[in-house]
Amino acid sequence: MRVLIVLLALMATAQAQGASYLALCHPSTDCKAVKRTWSGQDTIITGWLEQTFGSQCKCADELLQSRKAKVIRVHLINSPCMRNGRCGKYELLYGETADSASKKVRRGNRQFLHKFDRIVRRFRNRLNRATGSVQCFVSPCLECDLDGRARTLLAARVSAMLPGCNIVDNPFRTACLPGYVCEKHGASPRLTAPCIVDLDGVDGTDINVDKFAKRYRHCDIAFYWEHWMNCIRGPFVDPRKRDCKYDRSMYDYTKGILCHSFLGQSFDTCLH
Repeated sequence: MRVLIVLLALMATAQAQGASYLALCHPSTDCKAVKRTWSGQDTIITGWLEQTFGSQCKCADELLQSRKAKVIRVHLINSPCMRNGRCGKYELLYGETADSASKKVRRGNRQFLHKFDRIVRRFRNRLNRATGSVQCFVSPCLECDLDGRARTLLAARVSAMLPGCNIVDNPFRTACLPGYVCEKHGASPRLTAPCIVDLDGVDGTDINVDKFAKRYRHCDIAFYWEHWMNCIRGPFVDPRKRDCKYDRSMYDYTKGILCHSFLGQSFDTCLH
């Protein structure tokens, strides 16, 4: 069944609270465990990173084909790996710098944009196989280092290919582009609506999540994140070589945090 894409109103009356499972596409992900995060709930709210942890994203397919309503935020390409000099050859930004990649986008480099379009099409095909309602937010580039003109061109390209999705700008240090949903990461970024906030980079166990939830009630989505959601277990390991299978209690705990900190229920009640 072709997916029904529902545009999420930017003046939403209630914030969506999600789990930022950025490594969702890794083949070792226990998708049954992932789905425990939303057991007993009507809506799946999550986000992931395409391409980096695996080009085939079976768990994302499973979530999108659930009968539950879905609110998703997807990053298409990985900029931090470029910034850190750790991109695998499978990454679009492998061997690039912020300047070289920005120039390729601005100058319409056919090879570069063809590879980018292939990632977008793969995600679009995933959406087209979904069932039920999907509120879709798409970020062309995770924590993006590309310049404003290049980000604008990529955003327009994604919008043309995914007209039913809200386009998100997620720059690393600079201001967000006007006219898009602004996403920033960490425990205390400055954000005005429309916005998405994601703890990505700051482990949720190290902060007061109740205060974080309260501070960002004006954003469309607030994402909870811990290091294990990127399958981080110690020193750097190539994302595709990581072990992303975790005990199901980790997902139960995440469910409890989302319910308790964002909805104000007791932790014990949330786990039932």
